[in-house]
Amino acid sequence: MFVILIIGNLRNTTEEFMNNNMKKTLMTIALLLVPVIFSFADDVPSADDVPFSRIQRIDWNLAEVKTGLSTVTIDRTKAQTETYSIRFQEGLIRGRGANNLYSAPYTAGYNNSLSIRKIASTYMLPLFEAENFSEYEYFRRLERVYRWEFHDWKLKLYTRDEIYGEVILEFIPIYKN
Repeated sequence: MFVILIIGNLRNTTEEFMNNNMKKTLMTIALLLVPVIFSFADDVPSADDVPFSRIQRIDWNLAEVKTGLSTVTIDRTKAQTETYSIRFQEGLIRGRGANNLYSAPYTAGYNNSLSIRKIASTYMLPLFEAENFSEYEYFRRLERVYRWEFHDWKLKLYTRDEIYGEVILEFIPIYKN
């Protein structure tokens, strides 16, 4: 009986030792991994670090035009799905204005710089133009883009205007079925 009590106590002591030892080992490993985990935090892209390739080969719809004085929102219930759209692919942008198809070469540079050259388009009278925003204005502003940003699945193209100063064209992705 005495031997059984000693073996039982020894077994409990061994389990406690292993549990305590295991806890210490796990805690040590966790403490060693914390600096390693945080060292990768610099690798997570910020809004400014998103590569231009992330926005390519996606069809984008113009959602808003923001000036220093006002914001024009494109009412998608009235507009066709791909009205005021843009797609960046292999050195060319393509899309639709209010009614006309267009394309133009572009160059994406360092620090989110972007340059869109002269736009070529079809020439049909627009059936629909957004309130306070014409197709001509859309094309003219695209040709003056100098910078882009991508954040929260919104593409922002920054352009300059003689009247309004900086103008932001904000696009959202087109979801096709």
